[in-house]
Amino acid sequence: MKWADLRQWQMGPLSEQARSYADKQRVLAQAGDDLRAGVDALGGVGRTVTAAQAALRQDAAEMAKQEEKLGALSDVLSFAAHGVASIRSAVASAEAAAARNMLAIHPDGSIGYVGPMEVSKDDARRIRQAMKQLADRVAEILRAARDLVREIRSKLLAVSMPGVAGALGAAVSIGKDSSPKLPPPGATAKEVAKWWSSLTPEQKEKLINEHPYEIGKLDGVDGTSRDKANRLVLDIELPKLEAEYEEYKKRAGLIVDPFEAAQLKKLKERADAVRNIRTTLDRSDEDGMPRQLLGIDTSNPRVTAIVAQGNVDTAKHIGVIVPGMHTNVADNLDDYDYDASVMGANVRKHAHGEEVAMVSYLGYDAPQNVIEVASIKKANAGAKQLAGFFNGMHASREYGAGDAHVTAVTHSYGSTTGGKALTMIDDGAVDDLIQFGSPGSGVQDVSELKIPKGHAWVSATTRWQDMVQGIGDDGRYGKNPAKMPGYNHLSGDVGHGKGWFVPFRKHSSYFNEGSEALDDISKVVAGRGVPRSTR
Repeated sequence: MKWADLRQWQMGPLSEQARSYADKQRVLAQAGDDLRAGVDALGGVGRTVTAAQAALRQDAAEMAKQEEKLGALSDVLSFAAHGVASIRSAVASAEAAAARNMLAIHPDGSIGYVGPMEVSKDDARRIRQAMKQLADRVAEILRAARDLVREIRSKLLAVSMPGVAGALGAAVSIGKDSSPKLPPPGATAKEVAKWWSSLTPEQKEKLINEHPYEIGKLDGVDGTSRDKANRLVLDIELPKLEAEYEEYKKRAGLIVDPFEAAQLKKLKERADAVRNIRTTLDRSDEDGMPRQLLGIDTSNPRVTAIVAQGNVDTAKHIGVIVPGMHTNVADNLDDYDYDASVMGANVRKHAHGEEVAMVSYLGYDAPQNVIEVASIKKANAGAKQLAGFFNGMHASREYGAGDAHVTAVTHSYGSTTGGKALTMIDDGAVDDLIQFGSPGSGVQDVSELKIPKGHAWVSATTRWQDMVQGIGDDGRYGKNPAKMPGYNHLSGDVGHGKGWFVPFRKHSSYFNEGSEALDDISKVVAGRGVPRSTR
């Protein structure tokens, strides 16, 4: 097995096959139950009836064996999928470390240096040390991959042996007194919520402590548990990312080449991001508003996060703010947390004492410049993540406080992302959609949105002070919500502008405290929206 092989590993096919076997197992289990019920209900006496009953019981027993085997195969493939995902994560981490140190991992697993050839003796010593450490890391990953393959083969062999399938299934099943396992990759939010609700508090705590990275981002797990897990992740990632930046900065020295400068910038942004998450969460000590860290992901170049003010598990009204261009955790998570405070206070004025939670959703990689915003790729990718988040909240509440009134509060490029997301959500996951400063709704017709009829809202300030409105082409970005039939129109009076360039001066002013636009938006979040006009 070579390093190049690990680069090709994919968990998707294994996960899909695991789900397929699990689905077939459920179908077979139901059929077996029906057959056994039929045997018990079979009336009459005599040899014919007795023979029929015996034959049917034999069929039911055979079905039970097949059901058991399908379940065991599903467990094996789920185990394999998790193992492959772990190996792929280790591979990505090792290659990222190689890039930071100007090293390369060759297809056979050997390590090469790709930086400047003229270096000092001290640098040469550090390079050799880094190469040795990376070589040991690669060797360990390769050993883990070989061990994984051997274990998967062993489990598959066990499934094929008579009488062993049940033992294998018992070994990996979730019992009330056993160590719980994670759900299979690709499980739906509803499946995750049902699984999570079946666990004891002790099992949940064990999973949070042992698998914080997985539990923290698992849609369908309640917000309180995700917060616990993600705070553990933050405690791990904050010192690690800060150390990575300081180490590279020290190694680069005072004079850096363009490559090193770019790497330093990326590492600094990642360190700043996790620090900003901590700072934002610590605001609870200042303003008394509890916050939940519903998401943190440091596995990609740009860190993403989701922070809620209030409790999404118990709130009657939940507003999810989805921002657009130039949004990133390092630069403006704290700014959106402030906007969430302003809007949340205004929502509470209209909520008649009902509990409110406001979510700053920086959980997708938003475009950072004009080139990126001209593409729809980030909206398409972000929409899938956002839909999963909405579905997860909805599913987890089914086993908790019950359904909440949820509003997608979407701005700029985030409104396109939000519109696309609402074509993928489960029924009932979102009640209202508000789009403002929108380049495009993400859809061609309001009926594509999986929300109740009459619950799509748009706020648009004067066109000449917010040129972003409707600027996207209809084909990729969706039609302009300000001109689309089926939308309720809220006030576009946003108050003073926040920018200096007139065509876009009021594009970011919809959160202005005291403005009619903010008040109208807040009423919708509180479930008491009244349109200024309709189309």
